[in-house]
Amino acid sequence: MSLTGGDVLYYLLKPPVKWFLQWKFNIQVESNALESVKEPYLLLGHHVTNEDPIISNAYANRLIRYIAGDANQDHWLKKHLLAMLESIPFAKNRADAKSIRRMVRHVREGHPVGLYPEGGRNWDGATDTLIPSTAKLIKLLKIPVYAAFFKGGYLSRPRWASYSRRGKLVLEIKKVFDKDLITRKTAGELHALLVEKLSYNEFVWQRKHRIFFKGKNLAEYIERLLYICPACLSVNALKSQGNKFHCSTCKAEYEVDYYGEILGCPDFQDTVSWNRWQRTQLPRLIQQGFSFSNPGMLLEIKDVNKGRKEKEKIHLTFSQDKLVLNSDTDAEVIELMNIGSLSITFQDVVEFYLGTRKYRLIFDPQRHMSVKLFYDLLAEIKSIND
Repeated sequence: MSLTGGDVLYYLLKPPVKWFLQWKFNIQVESNALESVKEPYLLLGHHVTNEDPIISNAYANRLIRYIAGDANQDHWLKKHLLAMLESIPFAKNRADAKSIRRMVRHVREGHPVGLYPEGGRNWDGATDTLIPSTAKLIKLLKIPVYAAFFKGGYLSRPRWASYSRRGKLVLEIKKVFDKDLITRKTAGELHALLVEKLSYNEFVWQRKHRIFFKGKNLAEYIERLLYICPACLSVNALKSQGNKFHCSTCKAEYEVDYYGEILGCPDFQDTVSWNRWQRTQLPRLIQQGFSFSNPGMLLEIKDVNKGRKEKEKIHLTFSQDKLVLNSDTDAEVIELMNIGSLSITFQDVVEFYLGTRKYRLIFDPQRHMSVKLFYDLLAEIKSIND
């Protein structure tokens, strides 16, 4: 197998990048099954930091060609660097046959490939729902499957947080499926095994190891994720500042400590349990009815066929059956059931498609409703009506 330009760049960048990541995250390797693998393989994992694919590549013995969501292609510099490293562009939450063909071609050329079957970065610290089509891809590729776990990665920089924390990241990379098992199992059986093999809860690990994560403003913008107060059941009333957050309705006060745990709440001590509970409240919210008003929101619309992008400020109103987008010059009503390929990108961006038009709503946690509340409600409504 001859080296490509991406391989050459990888071997040049690997030593300084690995040193930097080691310093930034205080990485300790628990196990690394990729150090001597010569055949092509698929690397999966739970996705907790922006640097996950870079960390995996730094500790692999060859360049892993990762699936990269199309949002990563929007900035010219990032797009150029990803292309040089032969990443595989992918339209998030949409069937993308072209990307799958590129992945198959890389495998046939002997290259490792990687993706995150949650479809995006984790929000609360526990493995989220896995995309079922991952198992079908495994059956298609017919190569060994490995998994990377970044223990302490979530607590180093929760997706909702403003700042990183300094603690420890323990890296574990292990084989989960060999080719013989992939041949014997159906896609459904492989999916069930994936759910079991990739299950991880950061706070279960943290309660055992008690790693101190030092940082500032530890609770800032936790309202991106948490949107129901357990004390009074108020919705979208949580406000954060520094290491603390409170309910603006009942004045209940909470705090995030240096272990990443929540103090002051008798019901939930971490974001995993709080988030799981609040999602059980969504059917009640939908049944009761709701309307959320979000003024001064930035909207971007891109026609994927024409390549044309529009940007404007809007007033977004969200109710059980529609989104209303009011601008200075126009108003658009979007029926919720017409929305496709819903996803959250980065921290504050919700994307969805209407036909060939991609809509991107950019939330401000200080002015708008919780971005996770918006996403969770919309996803719940669509699942009920599908």
